[in-house]
Parts: sequence; structure tokens; C-alpha cells
Amino acid sequence: MKLVASDEVRAYVESHGGVLYVTALRHKCCSGALTTLDTSTEAPADPTGYRDFDSGEFPLRLRSGSVDEPEELVVEMKGVRRRRPVAYWNGCAFKI
Repeated sequence: MKLVASDEVRAYVESHGGVLYVTALRHKCCSGALTTLDTSTEAPADPTGYRDFDSGEFPLRLRSGSVDEPEELVVEMKGVRRRRPVAYWNGCAFKI
């Protein structure tokens, strides 16, 4: 898996604990399943299922659940009042 992250993301992660946790959340609705990504620099209460990736950028831990891992994980900073990292699965905000 290739990680693409900006300098702003790297600085944010470094100043907020040094590790980025990315969790794939699978939602079911009437038209099928949808997987979104949640990011955090705080360790989860239940760390089982997370895989470590040495991206060369910063430590990244991904829990993809039952879906395959992305070929490319893009992480950008979003938000005006509350800047936070947001992850994209192969360039998309969600995976169907």
C-alpha cells in the first residue's frame, strides 16, 4: 500500500502523538454496502485488527476489516475551524 500525505499532514501527526490510525467503517443501506474511512491520532480502545504499515512518512495503522486494503491511501488535511486528517481509498472518499 502506498501512502500519499502532505507536509501539513506529517506535521499534524507528529505533533499529535506520531501515529495515524485509519479505520474502514462498513455501512449497510438499501442500495448495498458502503465503506468509509475514519482517521484519528488517538489510540483506539480496542487495538485488535490494526495492521502496521511502514510508509516512510509516519507510523500508520490500518484496520480494513473484511475489505481488501487500498493500493493507495491519500491523507489530506480538511476543515476550516477544526483542521483534521481525512483519508481517501484509492483517491475516493468511500469504497462500494
